[in-house]
Amino acid sequence: MSQASTWETRVLQAIDESSEELLKLAGLLIQTPSENPEGDCTEIAEVISGHLTQSGVETELFDAGEGRISVVAHRGEKGADDRHLVFTGHHDVVPVGDPNRWDFPPFAGDVVDGWLRGRGASDMKAGLAGLMHAYIVFERLGVPLKGKLSFASVPDEETGGPLGAHWLLEQGVLDGATGGIIAEPAERNHPTIGQKGSNWFRLTIHGTPGHGSLQPLHGVSANLLGARAILALQKLWDMKPTQSEDLKQLIADSKQYAEEREGYGPGIGDVFEHVTINVGKISGGTSTNVVADTCVIEFDTRVPLGLTRDAVNERVREILAEEGIEAEIEFLGFMSEPNWTPPTDPIVEILVDALRDLSAPEAQGVLQWASSDARTFRSHGVPVLQYGPADLKTIHNFNERALVADVVLAAKVYALTALRYLGLAE
Repeated sequence: MSQASTWETRVLQAIDESSEELLKLAGLLIQTPSENPEGDCTEIAEVISGHLTQSGVETELFDAGEGRISVVAHRGEKGADDRHLVFTGHHDVVPVGDPNRWDFPPFAGDVVDGWLRGRGASDMKAGLAGLMHAYIVFERLGVPLKGKLSFASVPDEETGGPLGAHWLLEQGVLDGATGGIIAEPAERNHPTIGQKGSNWFRLTIHGTPGHGSLQPLHGVSANLLGARAILALQKLWDMKPTQSEDLKQLIADSKQYAEEREGYGPGIGDVFEHVTINVGKISGGTSTNVVADTCVIEFDTRVPLGLTRDAVNERVREILAEEGIEAEIEFLGFMSEPNWTPPTDPIVEILVDALRDLSAPEAQGVLQWASSDARTFRSHGVPVLQYGPADLKTIHNFNERALVADVVLAAKVYALTALRYLGLAE
């Protein structure tokens, strides 16, 4: 048996033997509230740092302000011809909502009938625990990895804030990284390797107020103009992206996955080839009997690979001009270009192969329609993919949970990928 095979066997066996430790850690993270908003992650950062320190891993805390604290660890050094892999994830979670609508305490962090339960179980504290545990196992066994392995747990992801992954990368903390694994939730056998761009904006439309009894003969209703704008902007769906042949194949595979595995049904895969537009918030007018002087509408549009935010926003302006609607446009929230890591990139090929060896021969990378910190790493030149344990239908929902078996599998995938991506020192 080769040195590499020996270490793979030892590491995977160690994860199996310490699976209860892994689940206990995942439960501890879930039991430590870190809802965003408000987003103060001081306590959860201290818990993560404390656990790693107790396990013999030296950590650093990076405070970007407002309670946005990142936890970072480094192992090894990157030589001229070596690779630098980053294990990363976010430790903030979405709010629990109405706790009375949960079937169990939102921060339970327990295991019942093979399920790890609580807010963050899928998104993404179980995956984060898997990264931490794989890192600890490497340290515990003294695995002689070649190159550099970093761990970075960040805040401010759920609201798309700038004080998490973006801030950390801007500080140069992860300079030299050649690849990354983000423990975001994914279907068991399908890591996500690309995502649509995110383009949120607010339209403010002004009208001319008047007495409501004289409409439509007197005054100009901003609300009516807003309604016309909403209907007209549905034309964004008709924009045609320009896609290469390899990208078309990836989209075809992703469409099949979305329709057959995610349970949305036939047709949902079309989102990968079109601009989607969601009318999220509408407010307008001052009183029922007054012609509305102002209407404010917030839109969430998602941009497919093969288009750009600039192209979509230029089309927005064209459509409004065609309708004769004057509006102020303000961009907000998540803003990113469509982004992806090619299936041929080493980090993708190696993780997918590891997943095939450990779980399913049909494992394959696919696209997603949501946004995450993957966009931030890719914008900084770091190829990444996402893989983490999840019950997808419970993400951002009540009764969030993840299969225990998938939590353990994910930790093994992270470890095996790191071993094969970095290699072993001579």
